[in-house]
Amino acid sequence: MILAQARALVQAVIDPLPLTDFMAAVEASRAMDVPGGADHPRALLFGRDPGQVVLAAHATHSATLDSHSPAPTGPKPVAVQCVDPGDFRALIGRFHDNGYTVRVPDVVPLSPPLQSFARALEALLHQPVTASLFWSVDRARAVVHYDENDIIVVQLSGRKRWWISTEPAELDIGWKKPGRGETQLGAHRVVEVGPGDLLYIPRGTPHTVESLSDSLHLSILFTPLTVREAVIAALDHLANTTLPLRQTALATNRGSTPGDEVAAFDARIVDAVALLLDRCRSDTFIATALQKRAARMVGALPALEKMATGAVTPATIVEHAPYAINAMLATPGWIDWAQPGGHIHIHRGVEEGLRFMAETASFRVGDIPGDGIGDAVRVALAERFLASGFLRIAH
Repeated sequence: MILAQARALVQAVIDPLPLTDFMAAVEASRAMDVPGGADHPRALLFGRDPGQVVLAAHATHSATLDSHSPAPTGPKPVAVQCVDPGDFRALIGRFHDNGYTVRVPDVVPLSPPLQSFARALEALLHQPVTASLFWSVDRARAVVHYDENDIIVVQLSGRKRWWISTEPAELDIGWKKPGRGETQLGAHRVVEVGPGDLLYIPRGTPHTVESLSDSLHLSILFTPLTVREAVIAALDHLANTTLPLRQTALATNRGSTPGDEVAAFDARIVDAVALLLDRCRSDTFIATALQKRAARMVGALPALEKMATGAVTPATIVEHAPYAINAMLATPGWIDWAQPGGHIHIHRGVEEGLRFMAETASFRVGDIPGDGIGDAVRVALAERFLASGFLRIAH
């Protein structure tokens, strides 16, 4: 998947909102709603019958159900392994009968269109993307709350009414504040959604929701890169080449530590921050740090499926496999090629060919460029990336 394809995939889901407007809303942490209607392609993001898609996953997802209710009418059922779709539907019904909305986590692998959209968003944001499906009955409600991730809500079936705070999002970073108490909605707006409609709600934005009928919606979760995470990436980059930053520093019980030891410890921290600031003033330091971070993120994604391949010749046409993205990092002697599932290290002498392969969605093996490389090397490169799952033979 090249960058142009990723942009087109995301644009198709958020239409008619321009991609630039969506990215601006993400950067500004500004909630948005995008009407679509039942005929919009995003209404099919989880298939034509989203209920059947999730029920067909009884073997992998029935025991993982979660649920919520502000006022249950009975005890919460126990999520158990179901033997078939009917058994799974009965389990969900028991949750509904007792006043619970069901959340099915980790549903990205269940739908190819959703998987394509999630991978495209990962390619644009260099951040992992997950999704849950919410299945609720008429008049089911949620307490006022906020999420620790940004969420894209896509209504699949039925209708819901959302109350969304219009106050600035607090952008919490993952741990609860002591003594915070119950989340308050404050100033807000009300949005009613039906099939094909989309909401974007930044992390830390209080909201609540009520079903106006039996309803299924997707909640697609991600956290954009923050300034904090970029600083951490810069610090990690510096630590890779600066031994004092990797050394042990014990000052866990400062109240009983002699004053000179505390001062020495503090001085080490101050020196490290000063060194980081100095390095960040370099023209390339921050860019390299973020490249390394992107490579780590991509490499940590679930591995690509490896497909059966046939004989490869210079005339063979290959293409990027579904859900294949990559990040490349050049070192003095090697190229670190990151793709979902890990890293491949290749001699820098074929860098031109690797960049061509990364930026070209489909190509003839014999057209891989590079000074001094012959067809044998081109075929070997293609075979290596076919074996890794990044490429497949085009049909």
